[in-house]
Amino acid sequence: MKKTLICLLLILGLVAGMLASCGSPATPDDKETKGGSAETKDGTPASSETQGVNPGDDETGKPFIPDSLQDEDLNDYIFNILYSDRGLLVISEVDDYTGDLIEDGLYDTMSAVKERFHCQFDRFHGGTDNEMAAKLETTVQSGDRDVYSMTMGHDYLTIRNALKGYYANLNDIDAFDFSKPWWPENNLKGTSIGNKLYAASSYVSYSPMQGAQMIVFNKNMVRDMELDNPYELVFSKDWTVENMTSLAQDAYTDSNSDGTIDPDQGEVYGFYMGSQAGYSWQRSMDVVSVTKDSEDYPEYGLDPVRADEMFELLNELLEWGYFNTDDNKIQDTLFAQGSIFMMTSSLRTVYLTIRSIDTVKYGFLPDPLLNDEQSDYIAGATDMIWGIPTTSTDHSHEIGVIIEALSCLAYNDILPLFYESTMQTKLSDAPEDVQVLDIIRDSTTLSFAYFYSQNLGGLEVSMADLPRQCRIKHMNPATMIAANQGPLEQNIAKLVEEYEKLG
Repeated sequence: MKKTLICLLLILGLVAGMLASCGSPATPDDKETKGGSAETKDGTPASSETQGVNPGDDETGKPFIPDSLQDEDLNDYIFNILYSDRGLLVISEVDDYTGDLIEDGLYDTMSAVKERFHCQFDRFHGGTDNEMAAKLETTVQSGDRDVYSMTMGHDYLTIRNALKGYYANLNDIDAFDFSKPWWPENNLKGTSIGNKLYAASSYVSYSPMQGAQMIVFNKNMVRDMELDNPYELVFSKDWTVENMTSLAQDAYTDSNSDGTIDPDQGEVYGFYMGSQAGYSWQRSMDVVSVTKDSEDYPEYGLDPVRADEMFELLNELLEWGYFNTDDNKIQDTLFAQGSIFMMTSSLRTVYLTIRSIDTVKYGFLPDPLLNDEQSDYIAGATDMIWGIPTTSTDHSHEIGVIIEALSCLAYNDILPLFYESTMQTKLSDAPEDVQVLDIIRDSTTLSFAYFYSQNLGGLEVSMADLPRQCRIKHMNPATMIAANQGPLEQNIAKLVEEYEKLG
């Protein structure tokens, strides 16, 4: 009941003052309101003074950022989304309120875009990731027009279809304004080649944020163990691997000094890394095997000195913790019982599992800087990425307008809802965590090598997951680099040649 009440109040506040350039309030029954007054979610008339007015700051004082679109009539164009079992995310699953904070927010944004541009939406569940990718391939090969306006699915499967020529170049869509913050440059560079962008990671939904990696820590332990405040280290740009190691050492509790942690005896890991975190850690340390030249073409760029430093620092950190290369879920159980001080995670994991923990008051930290010379945080992220099928380019303007409008609302309205849904508290009650989530949002970065790994010889050859691969194979980075540099350079050249054949 409490969660539903919070949802109602927050959604009402967002909808009542929605900016005209990002859509007007929607009616609760999802019918267009033409010439009459709009209604709020509880059925009462919305004040005409608030319709189309910039709502101004949210709970944390952030201004609303409008899009640059002009209002227009899209003549009831039906925007069809093909998605996989990983979720829809862009619009609500159903045409009604459900009581879920995120779903109701998505319903409101969808309804606002429908009202503003006189368009409609439809959803097509494509099954598993592979089934969805195959469905898109069959559709394009058949030449059927306007079946799907947009697809959203697995990263390298979408990239694979892009390389087959099934997606339009997003740089050709006139409605897209890539200067807006819902188009994060670091993410776009993770999928583009030669400034051609056939598939994207952007804030048309909250998906990039849920795939961003970060550190979750136990706030109770900071208080009870009288540890240094990690937020102060983050905001002063002193949140380096070395300082994180010092904090992990202070929290590490091995009561009988036998060198192992027994959670049943109240012992505590200072740091715990799950199996999927090797990639994100490497990206966050800016240890990339593939870089881009001035023309946005990929080239080999792994710095072996930096890779060695990352590995050595990680090994020192893990003296006070554990790297589980087999199981990515056991850490959540250990964290819930108070046996982990800091652990790697993603906001998706927090949203699905950790937020239900009522035994631990937790907070968020970005992945640390490699050293004092690294100037900015990088949030290594995976993402479900999207594209516009080439068979729908006859309506590229309508599709672009709708995606841009949804992106504006997702960035301004849905992301704060997602923040709140992962924090166990209101935005205004956790200012430090909101600041950290903003850092993570603004620094989410895809790894080109990771997203194109299937075309670069796999994760091992593309060397996009050095920490985990080295531990699994009991190799050091120098050995793996020496073995795979040549094949990777050859595969990069083949990839560029293949990409140049696209229109």
